[in-house]
Amino acid sequence: MEAGPEETQPETAPPTLPVQRNPGGLFYECINCGSKLTADQLAMTPEIKCPYCGYRILRKVRPPIVKHVKAR
Repeated sequence: MEAGPEETQPETAPPTLPVQRNPGGLFYECINCGSKLTADQLAMTPEIKCPYCGYRILRKVRPPIVKHVKAR
């Protein structure tokens, strides 16, 4: 049998903690590595930083639902 070329694995996104679906919950995303965290997962650490890369800048992910307010 001939040895074929080694299979290359495609690049994947950084691993994230298991995100539980909690409606109305806050989600944060690391600016550096892109991992997504819930507010509960972020509260487990003593300081505000990404548990994967240690970067200290996180952004709050906005929900995809747009609220429309009727003007009077």
